[in-house]
Amino acid sequence: MRSDLARLFGGIIVGVVLLAIAIAAASLWIDRRERVQHDSDVATGGVGARAIPIMTANGCSGCHTIPGVPGAQGQVGPRLDGSLAGRIYIGGVLANNPENLIRWIRSAREINPHTAMPSTRITEQQARDIAAYLYALR
Repeated sequence: MRSDLARLFGGIIVGVVLLAIAIAAASLWIDRRERVQHDSDVATGGVGARAIPIMTANGCSGCHTIPGVPGAQGQVGPRLDGSLAGRIYIGGVLANNPENLIRWIRSAREINPHTAMPSTRITEQQARDIAAYLYALR
């Protein structure tokens, strides 16, 4: 009887410890994700949380695969996932930095008339919001 109680008590302790570890890991992941989004928002002057409806309304999902954007499984343009922040160039011609990404999102064909990317003509703030979202995908 005593060993049964000891085993039960030991199992409960192990379960509580595992639960605590899982909660701590989830908390660290959420904190990191929030830090990355905050840093992206600051770097671009945008608010990544506003980007999904903007991208959906402007057809970005028709050409690009974008994590977190419903229906964004396009195959025409490059995948806009965690690799964007690490790329050297945007559209093969612009150095990858927030201001250039914002310019590219708004007026790609003015930069490269032969690109498949349309000039969206969205507002600068909308482009900043999209850039913030995309840079946070790491």
